[in-house]
Amino acid sequence: MHPSTLRAVMSTLRTPGSGCPWDLAQDHQTLAEHLREEASEVLDALADHLPGDPAREAHLREELGDLWLQIVFHAQLAADRGAWDLHDVEAGIVAKLVRRHPHIFAETEVDGAEAVLANWAAIKREEKGPGAADPRLLDGIPAALSPLETAMEIGRRCAKVGFDWPDLDGVLDKVAEEVGELQAESEPGRVEEEFGDVLFSLVQWARRKGVDPDRALRRQMARFRSRFDRVEDAARARGGWEGRTLDEMEAAWQAAKKEAL
Repeated sequence: MHPSTLRAVMSTLRTPGSGCPWDLAQDHQTLAEHLREEASEVLDALADHLPGDPAREAHLREELGDLWLQIVFHAQLAADRGAWDLHDVEAGIVAKLVRRHPHIFAETEVDGAEAVLANWAAIKREEKGPGAADPRLLDGIPAALSPLETAMEIGRRCAKVGFDWPDLDGVLDKVAEEVGELQAESEPGRVEEEFGDVLFSLVQWARRKGVDPDRALRRQMARFRSRFDRVEDAARARGGWEGRTLDEMEAAWQAAKKEAL
């Protein structure tokens, strides 16, 4: 009989002597790349997700399953060496969530989401115990975050202490200023610097506007690929890319845009 749970499947795959040679050869470090890939594919599925659409719901479910496999795999590695297992992972996060939601599981009262976040941060400080040195505000940002996500997190943390633009227009003014400085530069090193300033300012505008820049870019790239496929289809129908003019490709692009509306 085949095992019926993911945990049982992983245990079988990791059984010495009868398990899968590839699975038995893995450790936490060799799995790290797969974890990053699966997390990225979940983000792509989220960017493409449309609630209620059967195909996209199935896609998101599948990608979450692949990510869940990575978590179970790491827990199995720990269980194999007698350190901890999947139940310990679940117990730990359950205890943390209960501890950090006293407004739900205890008698603490909060007024709105901002108060919840402030309370969460206070509880985190208490968990570290007395005498623990406060980390710098920008310490501890996960290295695995994409540059866009990191820029977003830097902006969030600075905003918590009031280091932020007073209004959305101020951010747009900063974006315009940085674009102007980029246009004025010609030296490669300085151009790269100014381009970084433009991107960082745009991310902060997105943060203030409530836009997820990583998801927005993923969705834009998906739209671009879909439309460019139509440009390529038009080129192939006429014998290939050779001889295709920019005007012809632009016409195919605009047609693809209209069909997407």
